[in-house]
Amino acid sequence: MIRLLLALETLLAPFVGLGVVAVFSFSRRRGLIAGLIAELPERLGGLCAEGRAKLSGRRVWWFHAASAGEVGGLAPLLEEHAARPGAPAIFLTTMTAAGREAARRLPSVAWAQLAPVDAWPCVSRLLGALRPERLVLAETELWPTLILLAARSGLRPALVNARLTGRTTVLRPLTRILAPVLACLEAVGAQSEPEAERFRALGVPRERVRVTGNCKYDRGEVPSAAAETDERLRLLGWKDAPLFVAGSTHPVEEDAVLAGYLQAKSIRPELRLILAPRHPERAAEAWRALMDASLRAQLWSRLGPDSTALEGSEALLVDEMGPLPSLFARARVAFVGGTLVAVGGHNLLEPALAAVPVLFGPHTGHISAPADLLEAGGGGFRVRNAAQIADRLVELLSDAGRARAAGAKARSAAQTLRGATTRTAALLEMIK
Repeated sequence: MIRLLLALETLLAPFVGLGVVAVFSFSRRRGLIAGLIAELPERLGGLCAEGRAKLSGRRVWWFHAASAGEVGGLAPLLEEHAARPGAPAIFLTTMTAAGREAARRLPSVAWAQLAPVDAWPCVSRLLGALRPERLVLAETELWPTLILLAARSGLRPALVNARLTGRTTVLRPLTRILAPVLACLEAVGAQSEPEAERFRALGVPRERVRVTGNCKYDRGEVPSAAAETDERLRLLGWKDAPLFVAGSTHPVEEDAVLAGYLQAKSIRPELRLILAPRHPERAAEAWRALMDASLRAQLWSRLGPDSTALEGSEALLVDEMGPLPSLFARARVAFVGGTLVAVGGHNLLEPALAAVPVLFGPHTGHISAPADLLEAGGGGFRVRNAAQIADRLVELLSDAGRARAAGAKARSAAQTLRGATTRTAALLEMIK
């Protein structure tokens, strides 16, 4: 069965690749296609000279995450691992270029690159070049060939920050086919008990599944204000302006955010908007939306000492990775995207840890624990449309005492979710 699975996925890989290219060709992210050729060496399992040099002569653990958000979720665990005396070097792969860049910014990561195509020749090639001791996957990254070949090489694969939404029950008819893959997982650290039960229902041995939580909740405190952020906001004349920071936004929900902001601004004209799309390559599309809304807007990447015509700016578009946490820390109210559309939600804890009230939509399947805690504790608010966004903005801007109290409750709720890193590290140590 294992050989059949490996052969089948390897045969299907070229067709899947062509399908991905076709999908991107007709999507808003079509601009990514231009980078596919440059990515090819890494996708085929190559390890460049720089990567070899940084890993040469060192024991290596291979970690894998999907994209920038999942890399952030692994960051506390990677930091804890790297701090141990004699710890193996961390090699990290991701599915996206944004994830790779986020990984390369982590001091704990020795080398990061794109993951190989999940086909026998590509995975085997990288395993041969890398010769790692362990494989640790994040969240839902259940790549059959990678897991099977890693297990055969003695890497004792583990899945951490593991999650499966209720929709994943569609995999149950495939349990017989997936059984050899799931049996290779030496440990699964699930985010919650319902998710742990879903892994068990799919066939992971019960004794290998533990509820450890999500390490991203152990990330360090959000910076009160990075110096660069303060300087750019000063250039805009926004030092004392109330800021509505909408982060990790997706198409369609940005329309609701803009409409809600404009409604609120008609009542509270001092309100300013900071919009940070989830994918920076969509900046041109988000910029057009700001222009269509007749807002006087600026680009984050173009703010500098020589910037001109900044006075009277109403909106700022963040077109780079990195500044969002410090911007959340300066917000009066925050919105976290992927929640007004059926994506499942992104990290609510960044603004919450900064004691900022958080707005989010109804689609919170990936972040149900923090969303429920924030809502129940009064630090977070579900909004379903532009009108509700506007109502919450006006309400929180008009009552400073309530806004401070909501921010304090958000921070308190976020603190209760900590501790996953210690539990996850202990789980990995148990694997012999």
